[in-house]
Amino acid sequence: MNTTFFLGLVLSLALLPSNVVAATLLILRAEWHASAFAIAWVFAAYQVGYLIAVLFLLPLTDRVPAGRVMAGCAVASSTAFVLFPFLAHGVWSAAGLRLLAGLGLAGIYLPGVRVVAAATAPPRRGSAVGAYVSAFYLGTAASFWLSGALLPSLGWRGAALALGVVSAAALPLAILATRNTAPVSGTRAHLDLSVLRDGPVLRTILAYTGHSWELYVSRGWLAAFVTSVLAARGLSPTAAASAGSQWAALMAGLGTPGVWLGGWLSDSLGRSRAALGIALASGFCSLWFGLLGTAPWALLVAAGCVYGVLVSADSAIYSTAVTELAPRDRIGSAQAVQAFLGFGATAAAPLAAGWLIDLGVGWGGVFALAGVVGLGLALSLLPLARRSK
Repeated sequence: MNTTFFLGLVLSLALLPSNVVAATLLILRAEWHASAFAIAWVFAAYQVGYLIAVLFLLPLTDRVPAGRVMAGCAVASSTAFVLFPFLAHGVWSAAGLRLLAGLGLAGIYLPGVRVVAAATAPPRRGSAVGAYVSAFYLGTAASFWLSGALLPSLGWRGAALALGVVSAAALPLAILATRNTAPVSGTRAHLDLSVLRDGPVLRTILAYTGHSWELYVSRGWLAAFVTSVLAARGLSPTAAASAGSQWAALMAGLGTPGVWLGGWLSDSLGRSRAALGIALASGFCSLWFGLLGTAPWALLVAAGCVYGVLVSADSAIYSTAVTELAPRDRIGSAQAVQAFLGFGATAAAPLAAGWLIDLGVGWGGVFALAGVVGLGLALSLLPLARRSK
């Protein structure tokens, strides 16, 4: 059985309903009479739920088999998504359900990284973890595309229900994929912050935090940006939202091969050197991408595709590096700190972007915010990159 393949399916299924909100952000904002900052809370609640849960779920995997944690969290995630179209009638009810779904994702994503890394020899570990993490981007892109495809015929509630029901298939697959994993060796199941005393671990986590910030400004507002461009060119709100989410799916979907390529590159160049190079290229793309709203459509799409590859390509490198650099009995704690800071950035980033939009800052400023933070934190890798192989 290919553990990486099956766990990738689990992750993709868990994420399938996750971007119904991002794909319909402008529709929900109008329906619920919400500000951009308020509606951003609905999107960000998913990250907040993840943020809360990682502090106890990831250290738990130092003592409890990851498969049990993943199965329980698959139930929580799919339940929240199935209930969403029935119970979400405003910003705060929607945010509460998204928070529960984020709690579920916390026990699926990084525990899966740990299982894949442990099952793979070091010379191929970056590629293997990259293949698994690419499922994150595949699930995200599929969520954007399917949301847009289902929206005209089913409305946002019907699309959310359909994707939520399909996501429930993650549970049996999680049980199947982890039934033969090696037993855990740790004796503690609580967070140990002493892992931050390790300089390479800390620098890797800081760079991951910058990557997460940049990625989630894009992930939260890319579909809305493309939708606004299409609406300005004459499409109706529903048609613009449908087409915008599908074009965003294409751009974000290129993260699927991008993240695998980044992992493969790190097997050759070293984790820190590869991550730094990718982060610099991605950050510079962010600085100018939001200025392309009035550019020729072909140029916007081409630039978005390049951006989609680069903004994702270093993702698996950080996750792989943390499993290699952290002490064997505290990998869960190191992953918890990584996830808390990284996903804290994913929660704050779309909110900060929404605040800028409410202030009247254009799309250029929104994406530039992503690039400045990503570039700044990526520089923490410089000492490690200098001595990387």
